[in-house]
Amino acid sequence: MSGLGRRKLAMIGLDAADLEFIQEHLFALPNLARLLSGGTVRRLDSTAGLLAGSVWPTFYTGTLPGEHGIYHHLQWDAAAMGLRRVSADWLHREPFWYELERRGLLVIAVDVPMTFPSRLTRGVEVINWGSHDTLSAFQTQPAELRGEILRRFGRHPMGCEIPVNKSAGELERIRANLVEGARRKGELSRWLAETRPWDFFLTVFGECHRGGHILWAEKEDEGEPGAAGALRDVYRAVDEAIGVLLASPALAEARVAVFALHGMGPNRSQEHFMPRILDQINARFGSSAVAEEKEAPPKGQRSVMRLLREKVPAAWQNAVAKAVPVSVRDFVVSRSVTSGHEWKETPGFALLADLHGYVRLNLAGRERLGSLSRASDEERQYREWIEQTLLSFRIAGSGERLVREVVWTRDVFPGERSEYLPDAIVKWSGAGPVSRIESEILGRIEAQRGTGRSGNHRADGFFLAGDGEASARPPSHISGFAGWALDALGVSPAGDASTRGAGAKAPTF
Repeated sequence: MSGLGRRKLAMIGLDAADLEFIQEHLFALPNLARLLSGGTVRRLDSTAGLLAGSVWPTFYTGTLPGEHGIYHHLQWDAAAMGLRRVSADWLHREPFWYELERRGLLVIAVDVPMTFPSRLTRGVEVINWGSHDTLSAFQTQPAELRGEILRRFGRHPMGCEIPVNKSAGELERIRANLVEGARRKGELSRWLAETRPWDFFLTVFGECHRGGHILWAEKEDEGEPGAAGALRDVYRAVDEAIGVLLASPALAEARVAVFALHGMGPNRSQEHFMPRILDQINARFGSSAVAEEKEAPPKGQRSVMRLLREKVPAAWQNAVAKAVPVSVRDFVVSRSVTSGHEWKETPGFALLADLHGYVRLNLAGRERLGSLSRASDEERQYREWIEQTLLSFRIAGSGERLVREVVWTRDVFPGERSEYLPDAIVKWSGAGPVSRIESEILGRIEAQRGTGRSGNHRADGFFLAGDGEASARPPSHISGFAGWALDALGVSPAGDASTRGAGAKAPTF
């Protein structure tokens, strides 16, 4: 049991759950409806407005991306000139519950996305049993807990996401697996809460995240694959699991908070254009005859891997990706970004992204094969060229702007690890995904979205608490959760060094 007289805090994370979707479907979500009607709800600013994949490291470290350096599960490694999965030997950052354990509190943390193999010594941590975003394989602290979870609950049926278009049958399997996965997560969470002692309990449901990407629909139509009814089934299953957990006697005396770090909505990403746009930008950089050349195809990246990813039928890609190890999938993705480049002739390139476009400068002295002189006139001219050309694109047929803004990351996320981030973030105008764009500078480009994602991230999250004490002084930004949790548990006096940066002022977009 937890220490006599200690405060207890239980946090339930709903990964990428969307507050507007919840409010529209409260009739099917009785537990969330009860919390919303009787508690405190607050919208949260987040780093997802620029770096969607940075939210969980920002949450658990209490710092911004320039400090923790993590924005995606696959990131650019300048020494290797390729993408690699973020790992504990490369970009490790410690979650705030480690500090709780050092203060003598008992901790249980379940399926917090983008965390590393546990370094707790007394507490309980379940890593990647049922998370949407994963950095490593399923493992637990203590190690023997892994086998017991598999015996009692089996493997979580969500599995990994294969970013290709899905058939109606595949969508139905995804829906059913997410519903079943939420049920098992609720049972696992309650079992841990009732059988292990704790002062701080944190569990995260990843099913809303996966469902939001794959099953999002802009209109209610029960008969269509990916319709709102399918996603509502997933949210209903998560709501039922929340009810199972909240009904546990183990939570009866705990302060309880439900939260999401970002939301979900229709997919407005135009990221599928980025590799071709960068081909054009690089081919024309420094040219004195852009107008005469713009109709000719640029030399671009000569990548067999990219061609295969674009041309091989989605069903084949899906089948192959499920059959091979994670390391092989990572290799294929990395090669699609890197192969075919002549690095001496490549001042910048598109990085793997999901919502916004990401650009990396090939800087000499930072990248192993860098060609662009840092802080030179050439770098300044290339940055200006990137902005000029990206902002020149219009959507064919409508004339609407493709790009709303180009943000230089170090301007908004400075810090000791800022150079692990993309150098530029391309924010789209908000139009629905299109296949043809035009520029008076670079001509016409055609590309098709092929990720199978009908939904994508929204920037704001939410905080929901059912009692006055838990909701006192709730965070306004996701970077404030670490300090808030320590304060809620009574172990973090104001100004304590352990929460330094937890309430850091963060930019909103």
